[in-house]
Amino acid sequence: MKAQVKVSSNGLEAYVTVSADENEEITRDQIISQLQASGVVYGILEEAIDDLIKKRTFNIPVLVALGKEPISGEDGQVVMIQQEKQDLTEQAKNRVDLRELPSRARQIVKAGQEIAEIIPPTPGTEGKNVFGRSLNPKPGKPPQLKLGKNVKLSEDGKKIIAAVDGMLIAKADGSIDVNEVLTIKGDVDYATGNIDFPGEVQVSGDVKPGFSVKAKGNISISGVIEAATVISYEGSVSALGIKGREKGIVKAKEDVVAKFLENAIVEAGQSVIVNGPITNSQIKSGVEVKATGNKGIIAGGMIVAGFAVEAEEIGSPLGIRTTIEIGFDPQTREEIKVIKAKLELDKENLTKLVNIYRTLKALMEKNQGQLPPDKMEIYKKVGQSMINLRNTIEMNEKQLQELQVQIKEKLTRAKVIARKILHPGVEITIFEKRFYADRTLEKAVVLVENQEIRLGGYSSDSQVGT
Repeated sequence: MKAQVKVSSNGLEAYVTVSADENEEITRDQIISQLQASGVVYGILEEAIDDLIKKRTFNIPVLVALGKEPISGEDGQVVMIQQEKQDLTEQAKNRVDLRELPSRARQIVKAGQEIAEIIPPTPGTEGKNVFGRSLNPKPGKPPQLKLGKNVKLSEDGKKIIAAVDGMLIAKADGSIDVNEVLTIKGDVDYATGNIDFPGEVQVSGDVKPGFSVKAKGNISISGVIEAATVISYEGSVSALGIKGREKGIVKAKEDVVAKFLENAIVEAGQSVIVNGPITNSQIKSGVEVKATGNKGIIAGGMIVAGFAVEAEEIGSPLGIRTTIEIGFDPQTREEIKVIKAKLELDKENLTKLVNIYRTLKALMEKNQGQLPPDKMEIYKKVGQSMINLRNTIEMNEKQLQELQVQIKEKLTRAKVIARKILHPGVEITIFEKRFYADRTLEKAVVLVENQEIRLGGYSSDSQVGT
C-alpha cells in the first residue's frame, strides 16, 4: 500500500490518497501511521478513514484530518441600560390621559444612576491546525467610548453614570449626554405633554390650558401661562404673562416674574414682580409683591405678602374690592401657638414633678437619707426628668423669643405703597391692624408705628413721607 498525504495551505485540512493492489488488506493503523509520519496529529477523522477502507476508495484524495479555525473576538460595545418604567394600574390603563403620553418618551435620569454598560472586547477562541500547532485568534476591538456632558465613568470603569439629574440624550456620534435644561420649542400642549423635569425648563411658546410644567430648577416661559399649572420646586418662574381663569396655579420657591397677571393664583417663597397690571388675582408671597411700570396697577383679588406690597395704583375708581395682608405668616403663627402650648404643658408637668421630688426628699431626710429601693428609683427618675424638662422649657422659650423678634422686625419693614393712587374700597391688614380706604388717597404709604396703623406720604426719594 502506498499513501500520499497532502495538507492544505492554511494547515486546517489533510488529505490522503491511497494506492493498493486489488486484494491487498489496508488497516486504519497503517493510514494513521502515514499521517503521523507526515506530522498530521490533530483532528484525525477516524470515521472517514474507516469509510475509505470499507469502500476501498483508492487513487482519490480523501479528507482525513480537520483542524479547528480560531474564532475572532467580539468587539467591545457601549449598551444603554433599559430604564425601568412604572407599571400602570388597570384603572390607569383604562383611563388614558393624552397629556401624559408624550412625557413617557423622555428618558429622565437621576444623579448617580447607571445609564450605560461598557462591555469589553473578547479575546476570541484559540484554534489548531492538523499539525497540532495553536492558531491565535484576532482579538475584538475596544469600544469607541465618548463621554458626553454631565456623565462619568463608575469607579470600576464598567458603567457610565449620570453626574446630574436631567434628560438622557444618546447622540448619533455615539456620545451620551445628560441635559440639565429641557428646551421646549413651541407650546406645551398635546404634542409635548405635561412636563416634569429635575432640572431647568425653557419654553419658547405658551403653556396651554390644562397642562402642567413642573421642574426642580428655574422655569422660563416666553409666552403666556393659560389656566395651567407651573411649579418650580427650588427656583423661580418667569413668563410673559399669566391668565389664570381661576384655574391652575403658578408656584415658585423663589420668585415669580411676569408682565401681567389676570385672574391668576400665584405663590412665591420670595417675591412676585409684575412689570404691568395685576387684576383679580390671588397672590401669596414670602417677601413682597410689586407691580412696576406705568401700568403697574393692582386691582381686585387678594394679595398676601411677608413685608411689602407696592404699585402705581392700588384698587380701582369703580371701588372693586382689593384685599391686602402684610405679615401674614401662618407657619410662624402656628409655630408660636404650638410652642406656647408646649411651654404651658411642660411648666404644669414640671410643677407636678417638683412636688413629687420635694415629698420624696422630705421623706428621705426624715429617714436619715434612706428610702426604700422602689422609692429611691422614683426619686432618681423624677430628678432626671426635672433636669430634662427644664432644658426643654429653656430651649422652647429661646425659640419663642427668636420668633417674636422676627415678627417685630417684619413689623418695622411692613408697608403698602401706592406710588400714585390708593383707591377707595381697598382693605389693608398689617399684622392684624386693619385699614380701610374710604376715599381716594394720592401717593399713599400705609404702615404700622407704635402698634398702630399710620398713613404716610410717598416720594421717590424717601418713599415714606410725613
